[in-house]
Amino acid sequence: MGLDTMQKLQYGLAVLGLLISIYLTISHYTEAVPVYCPTVGVVDCGTVLSSPFATIFGIIPSSALGIVFFAVLIGLFYYKKIELGQYWAIIGFFTLFYFWWAEYTLGKICLYCTAIHLIVIALLIISFLYKEIE
Repeated sequence: MGLDTMQKLQYGLAVLGLLISIYLTISHYTEAVPVYCPTVGVVDCGTVLSSPFATIFGIIPSSALGIVFFAVLIGLFYYKKIELGQYWAIIGFFTLFYFWWAEYTLGKICLYCTAIHLIVIALLIISFLYKEIE
């Protein structure tokens, strides 16, 4: 039995979120992988990604949380743990409030972060629309 459209969308969004999170984490640790983002008005990825909000305890990049979040979500999708996926998406959504507050405090937004935020919101909505067909 193949994947239905909703499952493909979930996987695709989760994989995209995972890839963005990996990209940001690698760029955090190495200058060989720069973050490409325009600096126009409030859009300034450099300011957001180099701020104290971009790390946990000043050590672990926040994007590493994204790697964990999306990897777990992909695993839950794979094992068809729909209800757990819904709870995990809710946790992800509430985590966004901290990051929105951080960007508000900085007066800057990061396009990559915004993409992650939209992916998490979309996954939350889809998780409630999607019902496993028995």
